[in-house]
Amino acid sequence: MYFKVAQRFVILTFALLFPPLAAMTYAQGREASFKSWNFQTRYIRHRNSLGFIEEIRDSLGKKDASFRIVPGLAGTCSSFESMNYPGHYLRHENFRIKLARNSGDELFKKDATFCMKRGLANSSWTSFASYNFPDHYIRHSNFELWIARFENTSLFRKDATFLITAPGGDVPID
Repeated sequence: MYFKVAQRFVILTFALLFPPLAAMTYAQGREASFKSWNFQTRYIRHRNSLGFIEEIRDSLGKKDASFRIVPGLAGTCSSFESMNYPGHYLRHENFRIKLARNSGDELFKKDATFCMKRGLANSSWTSFASYNFPDHYIRHSNFELWIARFENTSLFRKDATFLITAPGGDVPID
């Protein structure tokens, strides 16, 4: 009993002192969706095995925009497993974000691992740096998801910032 109280106290203290870091730690193991900073009606989703940001308009869109945040397949950071295609993860290939079945090889593990950082456009949101290209972030361009080398521009920071929300976003679907 005492241990659990002490553990909660430490977690709460950490959360109060370092809220963005605490949120990133809390995120692992969570089912979530990722809302775009500069297009707040759009969420990261997979469609035809490619990554996009799109408005969620139906139950399929809601499922495609729902992921399980798991410990990074490369042994650190995080990976994003599709909730409607278990065993499939967001990964980059030729810099394009795709949904692919975990092949288990080292390149796949590295390509499917992203490190959560304070949001580039808003520090209470989140940006995702590529594990094996640490100066590259997930960003959208023409609503397609890519990893791209960091650019110190307002547009890049906005395109590479996301809010971790409940799975399927905050969009009610009948």
